[in-house]
Amino acid sequence: MNPALRHTIPAALVAVALSVAAWAWLGRPIALPDVPDGRFECLSYAPTSDAGSPLTANEDGFVVPEGLIERDLVTLSRYTDCVRIYSAIGRQGDVVPAAAAAGMQVLLGAWISADPDQNRREIERALSLTEQYPETVRAVIVGNEVLLRREMSGEKLADLIRTVAARTDHPVTYAEISHFWRNNRVVADAVDYLTVHILPHWDDPYPVHIDVVQDHVQAILDRIHADFPGKEIQIGEIGWPSAGRTRAVAKPSLVNEARFLRTFAANAESHGVRYNIIEAIDQPWKRVPEGTVGGYWGILDADRHLKFPLTGPVSEWPSWPLAALFTAVLSVASLAWATAAGKRLTFRKALSTSLAAAAAGIVIWQLAVQATALAIGWTGALWAAYLIVCGVLGGAYLVYLLGVAEPGTRWTHRPAAIGPVMRRLRRAKTATATDVLGLAQWAVLLPAAIVALLLATDGRHRDFLSLAFCLPAAAFVIRWWLFDAKGSQERTGAEEAWIAGLLIVAGLGGIDHPGNREAWLWAACCFALAAPWLPGLWGELVRLTHVRLSSSTRKQQRAQHEADG
Repeated sequence: MNPALRHTIPAALVAVALSVAAWAWLGRPIALPDVPDGRFECLSYAPTSDAGSPLTANEDGFVVPEGLIERDLVTLSRYTDCVRIYSAIGRQGDVVPAAAAAGMQVLLGAWISADPDQNRREIERALSLTEQYPETVRAVIVGNEVLLRREMSGEKLADLIRTVAARTDHPVTYAEISHFWRNNRVVADAVDYLTVHILPHWDDPYPVHIDVVQDHVQAILDRIHADFPGKEIQIGEIGWPSAGRTRAVAKPSLVNEARFLRTFAANAESHGVRYNIIEAIDQPWKRVPEGTVGGYWGILDADRHLKFPLTGPVSEWPSWPLAALFTAVLSVASLAWATAAGKRLTFRKALSTSLAAAAAGIVIWQLAVQATALAIGWTGALWAAYLIVCGVLGGAYLVYLLGVAEPGTRWTHRPAAIGPVMRRLRRAKTATATDVLGLAQWAVLLPAAIVALLLATDGRHRDFLSLAFCLPAAAFVIRWWLFDAKGSQERTGAEEAWIAGLLIVAGLGGIDHPGNREAWLWAACCFALAAPWLPGLWGELVRLTHVRLSSSTRKQQRAQHEADG
């Protein structure tokens, strides 16, 4: 056998086998309860698309492509007999005749706000549709979380509800979370039944884990029944997101969404609970006010494809064989790269190189999915592209350091501090390898520090971006460990030292709950980014202490001199 292949082929086979095994485990089918008869009782529906959403609405609503509502209801009729809409005016009101044509029913909402003219228009259109399609409208919902938004008092809302109830024989209700029902019993007295929202992912201060969330939901229902004995109660919104950041121990994922909805639907069927799922179709526009997580509550994606089966097992990564192929190709390519560079690889080095490439492949595949999910508009697309490039280049540099680089080569040198780099670039038109490394280092450190600071100070709707920064972080640490830890004694730049301190403090500040593994992973990523520059940070802190001590000593000497006259 060719000596160059003696170690690389076994290493490649091991890396490929492990990467395939890893993806097979990530994409393994998870057994879940079936949705009874494969159908939900009711689904929240808004006819949004790339052409229009509530963010682009005017007083007449938002743009809805011709025929979209009819096509959507035909699709949704496979999974439910009912949809809930939140407004009666504009094209949203057109859902009612389309539902009648599709043989479905509608929970018809009138959007109530602080604008009395808008409220009047909503109510008149809702009553008109109810009169025109009496068999299609199941109930009229006068207002959605108006009390939560503080747009109207309970007494005024109750008067409005009673006004509507006096003009129709259909049930009239109002939709709100349980806390505001308990604090506004006058509203409960005005409705035919209570419509309650239960959204465990948004619970404050901390949501519960998916393993115990069904008990949590039942406890909320039990308390509402105890608070309003004899009053009929229906769930107006309940659901779980499939993408976005983890809050405390509540992790959005495809399997978790399927698990929550399918288990809840089975429990509701057995307990006779009437409910509406939020929501029918993913609403990407909600990422603007709610972060990535807001756009992914649908049972269908924005392209109207079912995200998970309603019966049988569910896989988090149903396309895992393609991901495994991608990862395997990267493992083999990394060894080909090292061999083409003329390296005589031992089995240990060949294995570490191919495994690093496999790990990078797993990270990059998942990063591409996350970056695509969070991208909003062209600025979001640029940000997503940066994150992917950051991960790809970080992974490539990591493989280079493990399989190709030799001590003393220019791309293993200590990155130059940003101060000297900028001064040299002002004087010369070319940059050295250490200058390039220094600039690349800051192209990672600065965005990571900004993200960390935002997560620590205002992180409720922000994603943890460990997937984007973990590969550059690993590369920085390995470069330092293999080529610099016992080498150059050049002092770390002050800028690098202080940003390292910021990363550590802000990374820890982003941990919203001790059980949030995603937050801890982000904090570990921040620490890894900062690690090579911690000696410099210690030096800066010592220097700052000396400066303060020297200043204090001078003040004492001046005071003593003045006292001595």
